[in-house]
Amino acid sequence: MTVPVAMIPYVNMAPYRALGPPSGCRFIPLVPKASISALLSSTVVAAAVPVGGLARLEGVVETVGRFGIAAAGESMSVLLFSRFPFEEMHEPHTIRITGETASSVRLLFLLLGHVHGFDRLPRLVADGQQPDGALLIGDRALIKGQRTDKNSSFIVTDLAAMWFKIHSLPFVFARWVVRKDAPEPVKISIRQWLDVFKKRETDLVEQAVPEATETLKLDSDVVRRYFKVIRRCLDDRDITGQERFLKLFKQLERRPLFTTTQ
Repeated sequence: MTVPVAMIPYVNMAPYRALGPPSGCRFIPLVPKASISALLSSTVVAAAVPVGGLARLEGVVETVGRFGIAAAGESMSVLLFSRFPFEEMHEPHTIRITGETASSVRLLFLLLGHVHGFDRLPRLVADGQQPDGALLIGDRALIKGQRTDKNSSFIVTDLAAMWFKIHSLPFVFARWVVRKDAPEPVKISIRQWLDVFKKRETDLVEQAVPEATETLKLDSDVVRRYFKVIRRCLDDRDITGQERFLKLFKQLERRPLFTTTQ
């Protein structure tokens, strides 16, 4: 019998998938936001969980080493597509946010607040209306970003690049965690799996390129560049960036982050 581990189905996780699941485990495909409730309900024992959801999981999970998904500069796949420059994306303009995100929506909130002030944030678009901007993540964002040229009516803002410009620190989108009550053999298996990944990362990235290229229908050079900008084995600067994000968000958190147009 195997235990379930959440696996984000986006291409940015393809090098992890190329290694196969940890011994005694099986992958369950879940978008980032869904992994939070899955961990809370014990549907899965481990996940690369959005950093934006760690507060909800306090006391439930523990991080496994320094592994996850981060970017020191552009991410290529966490993008705001807008009809106006980011510097003009304030109230009364409207936005739509993908329901798959837990970290990126919080990042957008902090960046818009930094630029415009938190009392001038754009509103969530009403049902049936076209927004002035849309936040996309993962494969959809990557593909659309690569197919949006300078003649497009959309302006593309890479949120991780803007975070780096402001803070000079990487942005960490997700961290590998395991439930604290998971059996010790399971915890050991996941730790060993990630240790092997670190040793083999270069080869696993290259191994993942052909399938990712076919999945995305993008040039292999684009996929290789994407895999290069994504950081999976984190260092001190990544951790500092994560701590900066969590500290800022805790100071400014409110519910809801964005309000709906009237």
